Amino acid sequence: MVGRPQKRTRETRDRILAEAARLFSGQGFEATSVDAIAEAAGVAKATVFAHFADKTSLLIAARTADLEQLEVAMRAHVARTPIGETRDYIAGIFRPWLALYRSDPDFARLYLVQSTLRDGPWTRLFLGVCQAMEECALEGFRRLSREGRLVRGADPDLLAQGVLAFFYHMIVGHSLGTLAGEDAQLALFDGLLAAWLSTGAAEAQDV
Repeated sequence: MVGRPQKRTRETRDRILAEAARLFSGQGFEATSVDAIAEAAGVAKATVFAHFADKTSLLIAARTADLEQLEVAMRAHVARTPIGETRDYIAGIFRPWLALYRSDPDFARLYLVQSTLRDGPWTRLFLGVCQAMEECALEGFRRLSREGRLVRGADPDLLAQGVLAFFYHMIVGHSLGTLAGEDAQLALFDGLLAAWLSTGAAEAQDV
């Protein structure tokens, strides 16, 4: 008997989340009200807020599985992927993030306004994965430095910060429509990495 209320609570939360994800996907985040989510899930509006602090938390929660898989794959890539083409190794950290944000512009906007998000468990989860992405970028460049794949004397942390800033720029560009397609976005990103890293790769081959 003790477990039944907990089971009902989980089922209610999952139903709210499923309906929120469906409505966000169908009509967009801004056009979807909490009232509409509550009605679709067959619960009171107060019940929605008992499980999720706000509508943004619902959007984050709807992407939880994607975030968790992304973080696991990202850490494995940085630590264990053999370094062939240097720029492909670094691009492998960022391309899955770019794909996620291209597929969900509303979710991409959360990345752009991280500092304004209301605190809560779902927000902390999202911010934690964003921080993990930045840490992976730093570690990726540090690994390249340790293996002699960067220009001699290059600061790996500074390079990582530069690429992170450019990553942010590409998300903004996609949100504004100036980098509307995948091809345009990846061509710009790959071009930057090629310009920054090709000298280091060539130097490493000469050693």
